[in-house]
Amino acid sequence: MAQDGRVGKPAYAAVSTRVTGIEVARSRLREIAVVRVDERGAVVDEWSAVLHPDGAWIALADVATTLRERLSQLAIVTHNGRLGVEVLRAELAHLGWDLPPFAQLSMIDASYHYLPALRHRRLSDCCTAAGVHMEGGGIPPNSTPVNEARAVAGLLGRFLQSAGGVPDLPELLQVTLRAWVYPWPEAPSHTPGPPRPWPGRRGPGVLSTLAGQPLADAIAVVADVHTHGYLALVAETLHDGRLTPETFPHLADAEPLYRLTPEAAADVRRRFFDTLVQQAIDNDRYHLEARQELWRVADTLGCPRDAVIEPIVEATPVEFPKLVDESGTKKPTDGRNRATPAQMRAWAIANGFDVEGYIRLPWSIVRAFEEAHAEPVDRTQRPAQDGPAQPPAPAAAPSQDVPQLDFDRLETPPIGNPVV
Repeated sequence: MAQDGRVGKPAYAAVSTRVTGIEVARSRLREIAVVRVDERGAVVDEWSAVLHPDGAWIALADVATTLRERLSQLAIVTHNGRLGVEVLRAELAHLGWDLPPFAQLSMIDASYHYLPALRHRRLSDCCTAAGVHMEGGGIPPNSTPVNEARAVAGLLGRFLQSAGGVPDLPELLQVTLRAWVYPWPEAPSHTPGPPRPWPGRRGPGVLSTLAGQPLADAIAVVADVHTHGYLALVAETLHDGRLTPETFPHLADAEPLYRLTPEAAADVRRRFFDTLVQQAIDNDRYHLEARQELWRVADTLGCPRDAVIEPIVEATPVEFPKLVDESGTKKPTDGRNRATPAQMRAWAIANGFDVEGYIRLPWSIVRAFEEAHAEPVDRTQRPAQDGPAQPPAPAAAPSQDVPQLDFDRLETPPIGNPVV
């Protein structure tokens, strides 16, 4: 798009990227979009490229000079793209470019100042709250890097104009001064490294039942201005398949980008996962498929699988004992009179029954629940008999119409090979 004479010189560059993985040193940049914005928030121009070394698309070496013209001495603004920007730096360094420190600003961080009451801080949420149109609605595959960069530029414009009368964020103005101090070099300063392999297509993500809103809800409970960006990265990479049990060790590359120590990152991941489990319990979504997915997330985030089952067991009402207690007898309770279907389901899961969600409880589990909570029968007291003892009646053959107590036990899938 040609530069408009009515706008000022570029001061910010709204950037959106797509990368192949989470390991900074080995990931490749697949797509990049840049929308340049002046100091008042007006869009100056935009540029984008799909990158690939095979010749079917543009190679990064062919557009490195163009990127320098687009980004040098400009403040780089992303929604939560620290990882993508670092992959860009690593890619250009491999091509021989010695780049200065980047002056960066995250819209997630700025949203805590300009949109303090916002619960969810995805790009689409921030745009909706600020009245910024986002093409594609932030939903893949319509949410392309170009659409995202335009949305970041629009959001940046709202913030620069202090929409809603919010005072200016000092960092939003100071970041342009830091960018101006460190220009990019005119050309590569050393010989490019050997060609690097291009990763193949990655597998599916580990999430299906918990994808989308549940992840955003868990982030909203746990995150603050210091950890929101990191948890948003975890959720995004879980969803798109970049974060798996195999790639999890490389997540450590991103921790310094968010100013987190390994201990702080591990703590916030565990609190995020515990919140996911608790939300699954609160919403009665801990059936077999959801439990298996939670186990996969636990394996991916380095959390123990006991963090899934133990809260489910603890959520079982205390007046609902196991089928058989430590003494080998059944404990009497008031039975099914005040039990809800959710309580029956919680009792069944805690006792190892295979309970599927969103269907009526099987009759076998209802009968097992009633038998477990029936009043015990004292068989030591025999009624007095006036006449001679009668021989016991022969046992009736089981009716084909009466459901029998035949149910599957819950078995935890082996680590590394979850049952789907």
